[in-house]
Amino acid sequence: MEFSNAIKALILNLLVVVLTGCTHDERFNKVTPTLNESLQTSISRHLEAYNSTKEIKQRISRCFGRFSIVKTFELTGDDNKLRPVGVGMQTIIEQAIHELIINRSLEEVVAVIHTKTPATPLVSPENTAPPEAMSTQMQGDIAREKTIIDRTVTVRNLAKCDPEIMTLYIAYPKSGLQNRTSDQQEIYLNELGKKENKCLKDLPLSHETMPDDLVGASYILTGADAGDESEQLYFGLRAVQAKDAGEEKTKTWTFWLGELNNAEIQPRYIEVKTYLDKGTDVNISF
Repeated sequence: MEFSNAIKALILNLLVVVLTGCTHDERFNKVTPTLNESLQTSISRHLEAYNSTKEIKQRISRCFGRFSIVKTFELTGDDNKLRPVGVGMQTIIEQAIHELIINRSLEEVVAVIHTKTPATPLVSPENTAPPEAMSTQMQGDIAREKTIIDRTVTVRNLAKCDPEIMTLYIAYPKSGLQNRTSDQQEIYLNELGKKENKCLKDLPLSHETMPDDLVGASYILTGADAGDESEQLYFGLRAVQAKDAGEEKTKTWTFWLGELNNAEIQPRYIEVKTYLDKGTDVNISF
């Protein structure tokens, strides 16, 4: 018996409903999650596996949960309370980005670590937290030292990603490198020279200083297979470098996560982009 194309399509759709419990279109939607959904899934997976205390993991989870309500928020308190949570979030984001790149869920990632001196993870040997990388107040604090150890791994993993997808800039004022010890300078320059660090870009700026409010990092993620209107997400944080984590009792860190064009995200993005553009002639596609 010959069936028309319309009847064949109807039969196929009925089979899909019977076998999967959803229509063909619904099934297609389920296997093609949005970038935000993919990122959230990856964050949840890496948070579950994150090696930390139950209390810190719960606080990190609550912070990520806040992004379902707002796109930006602040945390205020002592550095020994803020850093394990704030850098823990950053570590998990970097792990998620690495996973999504491997899974080809991302078309492009531009990350900029913008700090007063070259990024702490790249002036420290992998899987270490040298005393000179942190303030004296941090030394001996296992939870805070762990934040350095973890990111010596995650940042290097990003540096080794597919350069067609990932670009990682290390931005700092022109005197920033000299403000690291000679050993730290050597480690950093060695990382820049490694062939496997295909995505790593040194970005010394012409600025004399970097305002405290701009210290942190920014990540722009563009989803794969999204056509001309590729979904773009932004994660950013305003923080304090480990070597500057002094005795001041009250610090404020700020976090952003959401669509790049969101009204809560745009002011931070523009603030960082303007500072970077004024400090370099390099087109950083940020």
